Amino acid sequence: MKLWQILLVVGLGVGYGLIAPGRFAYALGHATFSVFLPALLFEAAWNLNYRSIVRQWLPIAALAGPGVLLTAVLVAGALSIVRVPFGPALLAGAILSATDPIAVVAVFRRLRVPRTLATIVECESLFNDAVAVGLYRGVLVALMLGAMSAGAVTLVVIETLLAAVGGVLLGILLAFGVARALHVSRGTPIQIAATILCAYGAYFAADYLRLSGIFATIACGIALRYYERAWLSLTIAEDVNRFWDVAALLANVLVLFMVGAALQIGRLAATPAFTVACLAAIAVARIVVSGFLLLGPYPREWVDVVRVAGMRGALCMALALAIPSSVPYREAIVDATFAVSLATLAVSSFALVPVVRRAALERRSGVLST
Repeated sequence: MKLWQILLVVGLGVGYGLIAPGRFAYALGHATFSVFLPALLFEAAWNLNYRSIVRQWLPIAALAGPGVLLTAVLVAGALSIVRVPFGPALLAGAILSATDPIAVVAVFRRLRVPRTLATIVECESLFNDAVAVGLYRGVLVALMLGAMSAGAVTLVVIETLLAAVGGVLLGILLAFGVARALHVSRGTPIQIAATILCAYGAYFAADYLRLSGIFATIACGIALRYYERAWLSLTIAEDVNRFWDVAALLANVLVLFMVGAALQIGRLAATPAFTVACLAAIAVARIVVSGFLLLGPYPREWVDVVRVAGMRGALCMALALAIPSSVPYREAIVDATFAVSLATLAVSSFALVPVVRRAALERRSGVLST
């Protein structure tokens, strides 16, 4: 999707939300996790190149690991200034640390982005969501049990890492099994059904085992595509690619519309101090986190692209809406999440194309290499 198309769909959703406020708020939370997210994650992972990921593993790991934790801490620190308790502040930080893979991948597919840069940004938008969701769940459990302490936070981080590793292993094992079964089957319907099994089977199996469903689905998509390219005996029909292209487009349109409809425009200024603190913290965090690229042999223009590609959207809003009503500051977190999502989508829509064009221009002039 192009940027103007994303804004148009979100705008139509906002218009519908003004007519029927709150109609899609509940549906967005459940549909995002159960219906749209597995398919969108698998489709994005399916189009990634394993070797490119391996070559750029260090910046990807830095952005998706320490970058998420740093963002969460900065948001919590900013909220502490306006006297929000540490538990709800860290929960808000975990929610807002997740960038939106739906918006990022949709935009990058339409722009002339150097392949190495596209790999870094798309992988960050996928992997950091898994880390953010794991952090969110751990903080939420600790908060509801009243056990927010340094030890509890450390335990949450360890459990998040273990769940990520377990999810990756599960996804790879499932992909291997499906690839072995597919190498004797040439039927397109069977292959489409098998990839759907990978997308949803990995996600829900990992969730059942208390592992990271997001990491499992991403690993399954990357591994299955790797096997398809590496095994001469395994050929995936082109119709499978077309199926996932169409499925991802439809899912993108539905999710973006629901995001717009769920936005409660009238509540964006209900908790101004809380919201402004979150907006300021996200802006600072994005500047700091994007600076991780300066530690490697990457041009400054790429740092600018990573900085403005940090859109928030459906996943953040779904996480915020899923907070139980008994959690303190729930409404403030929801309102701030809506405001940050709207602000980052708007900023990225205006800034992303110019910075990507500068990066592409530098590449064509011979300064960049991919």
